[in-house]
Amino acid sequence: MQIVGMLSSARLYLKDNQLSLLISLAFAIVYSLIVFYNHHCFRTFALDLGVYTNALYDYSHLQWNDAGVFKTEARNLLSDHLDLSLILIAPFSLLFGQYTLLLMQILFVLAGGFGIYKLVLLQSGDKTTALFAQTHFLLFFSVFSALSFDYHSNVLAAVLIPWLMHKLHRKQYLQAVLLFLLMLTTKESTALLLMSLSAGLFFEFRKDIKTKRYLLLFFLFSLLYFVLAIMLVMPALTPGGQYGHYKYHALGNSYAEAFRFVLAHPINTLKLMFVNHSGNPVYDWVKTEFYLFLCFSGFVLLLFRPWFILMLGVSLLAKMCYDDPAVWSIDAHYAIEFAVLVSIGSALVISKLAHLRWRRFAQWLLLISTFAVTLRLMDHTVYKHDYLRLRIYQAGHYKRGHNIKAIHNALKRIPANAAVSAQSPILPHLAYRDTCYQLPIVRNARYIIASRAEPVTYPMQKQELIKLLNDSIASGRWTVLVDGEDVTLLKRK
Repeated sequence: MQIVGMLSSARLYLKDNQLSLLISLAFAIVYSLIVFYNHHCFRTFALDLGVYTNALYDYSHLQWNDAGVFKTEARNLLSDHLDLSLILIAPFSLLFGQYTLLLMQILFVLAGGFGIYKLVLLQSGDKTTALFAQTHFLLFFSVFSALSFDYHSNVLAAVLIPWLMHKLHRKQYLQAVLLFLLMLTTKESTALLLMSLSAGLFFEFRKDIKTKRYLLLFFLFSLLYFVLAIMLVMPALTPGGQYGHYKYHALGNSYAEAFRFVLAHPINTLKLMFVNHSGNPVYDWVKTEFYLFLCFSGFVLLLFRPWFILMLGVSLLAKMCYDDPAVWSIDAHYAIEFAVLVSIGSALVISKLAHLRWRRFAQWLLLISTFAVTLRLMDHTVYKHDYLRLRIYQAGHYKRGHNIKAIHNALKRIPANAAVSAQSPILPHLAYRDTCYQLPIVRNARYIIASRAEPVTYPMQKQELIKLLNDSIASGRWTVLVDGEDVTLLKRK
């Protein structure tokens, strides 16, 4: 009888959420066309997908990862980023291998969209508004940017935000604490996002004393976690004993200096949020473009719920004051949390409009505007990126300028347990093994595989890659299995 009751409850749940689940299914197909074809066409890279896939192999075999994929000296991978979520994901890699992280990232984004649907439905009581909010998020430009560019753990943390908020609204504090801790496992910098989120939610729950106590606890624990991570844990795992990911030198030479600068120079800090501080005029309009994308996707509506802007405060400051201008842009994974909070905040603002006709008009207008922005991302932007990563409506997305079939055929000749050194876009296909390296690191590799025709040669220049291959062949220490413009495969004698 218990099983019958569970099946009946499941059918009822599916019926109640039928439209939301259909929306998720539709976007699952779209996202899969982006993600898995990018991987098939060698548009994923050693950093970060290859490195983290190799870590999954180690964790699933109960061993630490030594970051040997891209580090010349042995060190625990956790010294680079304190990403404990990979340990939790590792068991799934026994089933899905090299595709594990790509699959998990899609599933988490879809779950985040469903979480937005449940949260907005809870707060507005309007299923149509909740469906609009879910679709708005799944259409958001920064979701497409993140999914089209490799794998990054901060995406998983960001899309858990609506579920954390949902549990707080329902007074399910134990579940909220577990979600909070799960978010912290993704990366040390997630603690800064959680501090900002907790501060903003403090205003959201300003009349709820018990929830505010939990939020204060979240804020203080996040601060403590971040300080311990960057000052004790990560330096202890690093050969030089230093935290190596501080990259906000426009604000100072350390997080402490940056904090003092923000407090002492608010006008200069505000200026940094908008001006190009790189010194390279190529990036003059990159920040402006991001703000325009954000505003036309609904950010302006948060002015009516300013505590949502506070939730994004640290993220916006960190994004725009970063050393690398690529982080300021509309590309990659650097704005995923904006998609989550803008979708929630804008939906709740629109839900307060008095007349149903105006609500529906505003929702459709926002959805159309957001879709137009995402299309712009795929078409022509100030910040140039590989548009074919996103253009699932063009044949070029499903192929490359060189013969990828030849590379896939060469990959089949490499034994599953062999140590291998590979070019960055090829390495993710070989990373689920005990030993692999990103060229030019070779060490004890039994195989070298690379493509002279592949335009991405990071961290080498193309001529350096060609020289490495030619020198290896000339040395007599390698047997040439394949040698052509599309792929070169060498086996150590």
